[in-house]
Amino acid sequence: MGRPGIAAVIALAALSGWIASAVSSSADASRPTPPPPVSGPEQTITPTPVLRIGTSIRPSPLIIGRDSVYAVTVTNAEHQDTAGVTVTITLDQNLTPGRVPVGCSRTNRTITCDALTIPADRSVTYEIPVVTDPALQDGTIITNRAHVTGGPATQLISRAQVMTDLEIAADGPRRAKAGDSVPHTLTVTNHGPSRAQQVTVQSPAHGERSLGALAPDETRTFTYTKTPGTPGLFETCAVVRTGSREENDANNRSCTGTTVRPVRAPAPASTPEPSATPRDAAAEAVVVEEPPMAEPKQQQVRENEPLPAPADVPPPAHDEEQGTLPLTGVSVWALGLVVAVLLSVGLLIGYFSRHEPRREKAGRAR
Repeated sequence: MGRPGIAAVIALAALSGWIASAVSSSADASRPTPPPPVSGPEQTITPTPVLRIGTSIRPSPLIIGRDSVYAVTVTNAEHQDTAGVTVTITLDQNLTPGRVPVGCSRTNRTITCDALTIPADRSVTYEIPVVTDPALQDGTIITNRAHVTGGPATQLISRAQVMTDLEIAADGPRRAKAGDSVPHTLTVTNHGPSRAQQVTVQSPAHGERSLGALAPDETRTFTYTKTPGTPGLFETCAVVRTGSREENDANNRSCTGTTVRPVRAPAPASTPEPSATPRDAAAEAVVVEEPPMAEPKQQQVRENEPLPAPADVPPPAHDEEQGTLPLTGVSVWALGLVVAVLLSVGLLIGYFSRHEPRREKAGRAR
């Protein structure tokens, strides 16, 4: 190789070294300059704790006017305990909170639970009883919010539903007479828990009546009066209806019956009984109070005493009273006569029985 070739090679090598040096300087200039070392005590960087929050409400769906429970759960996802945790709960304006959990305080509808320590990989749940305003409309949106320090905020949106339970009771007298006014009483009660809208009562006997709205546990009572004209069973049935959602419709109908009796015809005027005559009254007095009659005595006539004229001779006592002698007197008089006859027969038999032996002895002596 000649000198011109060697000079060309040397020039090419020098040119390549200069290009490489320029590229290296350009790359070093694009790199960031590292910060100077920090002087003084060492600093420790603590990682932010991972806290998760969740909410729920039961029963679901949310029933207007019924007691519910709003629950907030805070979970520590770190492997170490977390202290100084604060949970803030804000309830919807249509909810009324009950007793707050231990360690929490309430201001209006805001509940704060602070100075909490949540163990590692554990959860803490706070339950708050609430009551929904019973006057809310069906489908009202309820929004509850919860927030935990060092963690996210969350909100629970629920759609509240109306639930009612209407009952009707019919009552009336059991018996009545035809032509009388028969009152029937209808009592309507809303057992809730929500407010019932567009309440109506229908009855074939009384037509339809609008009651409007009924609050929970509200009762309406009204009376209808009818006059049945024919005897038989007078029955009244009524049905209650509402434009709101109802939980139980088995008690929406009630019936009552009244037995109508016919009117009795007036009884005829009674005829007074004839009063007793003085003769009948005297006979009754004799029958009850007259003592037994004594045996009539025979009138004795003296031998030399002249007989009175036929007109002056008084009739026997029994002849005077024969016409007016009652049946009881006649019986006593006949009994006395029979006794006298029997006594006479007995005397005759005794007399002959005493004298018969004497006659036989006298005949033998002869």
